[in-house]
Amino acid sequence: MVNFLLYLVYKIFKAIVLILPHSFAKIFLDGLSYFVYIVDTKHKYYAKANLNLVYQNSLNEKRKNQIIKNSYKNMIYNIYEFIQNPTLSLLELEKKVTVLDEHILTDAIKNNRKIILISAHYGNWEYITSYISLKYKPTTMVGRKMNNKYLNEDLIKNRTKHNSEMLDKNGSAMGLMKALKNGRIVGLAIDQNNPKGIEVEFMGHRALMVDSVSRLAVKTDAIIIPVFFDNISFGKYNINFLPPIEPSGFDDIKKLTQKQADILGDYIYNHPDQWFWQHKRFKIFYKDIYER
Repeated sequence: MVNFLLYLVYKIFKAIVLILPHSFAKIFLDGLSYFVYIVDTKHKYYAKANLNLVYQNSLNEKRKNQIIKNSYKNMIYNIYEFIQNPTLSLLELEKKVTVLDEHILTDAIKNNRKIILISAHYGNWEYITSYISLKYKPTTMVGRKMNNKYLNEDLIKNRTKHNSEMLDKNGSAMGLMKALKNGRIVGLAIDQNNPKGIEVEFMGHRALMVDSVSRLAVKTDAIIIPVFFDNISFGKYNINFLPPIEPSGFDDIKKLTQKQADILGDYIYNHPDQWFWQHKRFKIFYKDIYER
């Protein structure tokens, strides 16, 4: 019953934001993000703990609080885009994005390379399932099944609207290999804590990161391309492709995984306002920082 009520709230929210004019939608979403920032004391505490660990005293309290506010705003904008983008055509999506260093991806496609895009819960990573799928090649993503079956059905429907497919997080290895074999682009957000990962240094601190991208790339000779989706203004994004990683240049899985951690961590460290700071990223090695 509770899950269905939450689903109804989501459907009402969805109906509201889809009919609001662009400027009014921004006002509504900004107000909503500030409200969530005020009432969500638990995750706000986690975000501050992460910022204190990563930046120590190099940022003052005012700046850290601003980053947290912006992180909540980005999260709310993401939900809005997640709702809106499946209703848009490629032409409409192209009006919302500017692609930087596009040749990195298009060269890999021209050379018939198997491609793994890696990203983080940063900016609007959901553009992999919309813009990337429509503009370049169909994509395959991995996600965790939501506990709310009603919301999960809507999640899958939205993410698979534009030539994209979703694999369940559990047992996805064979599906990813099949996707690469069939010429699909695989997209994975690998920045969060994963107890099955291997130890890396992430933003200057010990953390766990999945090594599945490294193993998949080595096994299939896939090129790894980091990509970030930066929100530059409401409804406008830069898609920023970074220099690719060739798995053949590394002699073991750990070094290849560390390279990915370095790239993602450096980008987030230098552009902190759009990352999802609210999760316990460092809880395996720094559990005490999250205790209140």
